[in-house]
Amino acid sequence: MEHDPRFLAAIDEFNRGLYYEAHETLEQIWLEDHGPEREFYQGIIQVAAGYFKWEQEVPQGAVKLLRSAIRKLEPYRPVCLGVDMTRFMADVEADLAAIEAVCAEGGTAPELRMPRLPLPD
Repeated sequence: MEHDPRFLAAIDEFNRGLYYEAHETLEQIWLEDHGPEREFYQGIIQVAAGYFKWEQEVPQGAVKLLRSAIRKLEPYRPVCLGVDMTRFMADVEADLAAIEAVCAEGGTAPELRMPRLPLPD
């Protein structure tokens, strides 16, 4: 399967912790795509934006975006466009639970998994 080079660039950006940049790169594809992967791209965009919000110390914004992303990405398990979504989603869900716990109970910011998007084969 041939991948859009922007998709591969966005995966690289995401995996390097460049969440804002990954969001911007994926948004270019999302604006053009009107097929079955459109919600997949939007979900990954929301994950990237959620981690960006976390970095900006806006935990409630991170929670909102990650919750929405999980709903959008659920139908794309176990694999979409060659990406292991089951593993990726497990890490996102664990981070969401940790952020929600801090929001509910207060305390210090947890260590997050900050998942990586596995590169497609």
